[in-house]
Amino acid sequence: MKEVNRLSERIHNRFEQHKLELADKQQQLDSNMKELLEQRERLAAIAKSKIETIILPRMEELARHFDNSKIEVLHTDSDYNCLCVFNHTPRFPATVKLLIALLPGKDEHLTARYDLNIFPVLMEFNGNSEEIFPLDCDEELLAGWVEDRILEFIDTYLRLETHPFYQKDNTVIDIVCGMRISSTSATSTVEKDGRTFYFCSEHCKDAFIKG
Repeated sequence: MKEVNRLSERIHNRFEQHKLELADKQQQLDSNMKELLEQRERLAAIAKSKIETIILPRMEELARHFDNSKIEVLHTDSDYNCLCVFNHTPRFPATVKLLIALLPGKDEHLTARYDLNIFPVLMEFNGNSEEIFPLDCDEELLAGWVEDRILEFIDTYLRLETHPFYQKDNTVIDIVCGMRISSTSATSTVEKDGRTFYFCSEHCKDAFIKG
């Protein structure tokens, strides 16, 4: 009986030791989570500030040049986004979404992400790009990256004006030289006998008028 009591005591001690170990682990977990959440909140605040002071003003400057654009600032628990939507128009016959986002990461860094979606997809283009920036980096580095992405976007977007797949419904023929051109990019037009004639150059227009 004495041996059984000793075993019972040893079993009880094991349970007590296990409870202490669990308590220590929980305390460590609580401490780690507190530190992690505080770091995430700090990184999120920095990301939000950079969206508002660096990215948004540059996206607004881009949108100012296109009447069919609209900007939204979207935040989630994991990232901060500035979205510019370009609606379908005869000149730009596609619905386009340009997103520049900041994702708080680990080790005092932010990931900047560029996402471009064009619908319908009728040509090849660079749709994604990422760059990692230290939190304490010169803001001009991030600003420069954003500006380079915006200029890259403009080069892509302007291709819609003349791309044959996108402009197939707008294609007309210059009656003078026979060239196929987009009606939206014709340099000039002439109304005659209830019809509209489109020209690739002023020379063709003048020749039509004289002829």
